[in-house]
Amino acid sequence: MAEVREQLLSIEEKYKRFKQQQFTFITALERSRGHARDKTEPVSTVAQVQRYMNHHCSNSTDRRIFLFFLEVISDLEGVLKHLESSRSIQNTSCESLDTCREILGPNSNISQLRAHYPHNEINRLSCDEARNYGGIVSVIPLALDLLTTYYSKGAQRLTPTATETSQQTVAKNVGMVADLDKETSENLSIYKKGTGGFHAGKPAWKPPGNTR
Repeated sequence: MAEVREQLLSIEEKYKRFKQQQFTFITALERSRGHARDKTEPVSTVAQVQRYMNHHCSNSTDRRIFLFFLEVISDLEGVLKHLESSRSIQNTSCESLDTCREILGPNSNISQLRAHYPHNEINRLSCDEARNYGGIVSVIPLALDLLTTYYSKGAQRLTPTATETSQQTVAKNVGMVADLDKETSENLSIYKKGTGGFHAGKPAWKPPGNTR
């Protein structure tokens, strides 16, 4: 479990750097969609980003940010496999890991995923950008939340007292940890039906000052 903790901390640090480059990522996606003539549809899969990098990059900056995104995704997949191996040995099931595996799948349609508070990825996008890129910028924070929560609960079962601080940190990152499995189950059900994705039914974000 200590190895997983180190991996999660490393991913968190990488993701902090990636968030600082979100505008660069969106610009690269926008340019690549134009080259690929994909302008009519949102970016809906991780495989699309891979395809843009391999076939539709117009400069080294775009390629670099795509590589960074895919590196973080690969790191998350590595942690997921590690935790799934432990789950297999313990012969247990977990909605959080199942959901994480689904949204990290290279061909899973994640166009309707939306990361909300305490994350601000969507709020930093315009309405058009949120429609086209809301899912792809949400996949990392949502997957990281799910893995962090699962790890924290596993660590608590092993050493309850020693993980109190870790639990508090996770609670701060994901809002209400105790409610996440229930929320995940409800959201996954909506997501699988293709009727709105995670947090469906919430009003679309509007720029500040827009009262219409």
